[in-house]
Amino acid sequence: MFTFRIKSMFLGVAAITAALAISGCSGSGVSRGNAGAVPDPTASPSAPTSGVRPAQPPAAAPAMGRAATSCATEQGWGTGPKGGSLVMSSAALSRARAGRHACYDRVVFDINGGAVVGFDVRYVPVVAADGSGQPVPVPGRAALQVIVRSPIYGSDGHQPWRPAPAIGDPLVAPAQISGWTSLAAVAYAGSFEGQTTIAVGVHNRRSFRVLVTNEPGYRHVVVDIAH
Repeated sequence: MFTFRIKSMFLGVAAITAALAISGCSGSGVSRGNAGAVPDPTASPSAPTSGVRPAQPPAAAPAMGRAATSCATEQGWGTGPKGGSLVMSSAALSRARAGRHACYDRVVFDINGGAVVGFDVRYVPVVAADGSGQPVPVPGRAALQVIVRSPIYGSDGHQPWRPAPAIGDPLVAPAQISGWTSLAAVAYAGSFEGQTTIAVGVHNRRSFRVLVTNEPGYRHVVVDIAH
């Protein structure tokens, strides 16, 4: 009986040893790169190291056309001539400035006086200098001729130290409006007999509007060009 128990114990130990040996052989045959390894952060997502294609991000929703939705009003301003009062102001046009909005680019002409001031704004093949008639070409595929019925600065005694710009000089720095949607240039086109002409370059013929606003001591002729 004693001999039988020893033999049984010996057989049990041998079976356990054989099982461990088989288990070790099976483990060595598995690629370590696929057994829970961390993927290489430099690997392309199109060739994952785990062999499982990663989930693709959801497709972006199609963007709605801004011009067809929120800018419809601005595009309806029209491209025809916009004329205001014929009244001439003795106050000088002191500066031009530009601003960029969601649906239009804006040019503002500041008048140093609160009196009524007239204007005329229209598309022309090329703007002619006030007084001489010489062409004043500007960048863009279209040109707006802006007439403000007010003399240029330096001619009314308000800023006598400021010489009037030369024909073709920019009234708004080109770098400021570079890359804008509609506005391409704002250039001086002369002042004669109390009115001033400005050449406004537009990238393409776009709808526009003209407003006159005022505050104590100032008037502003505002030209908005739709995107």
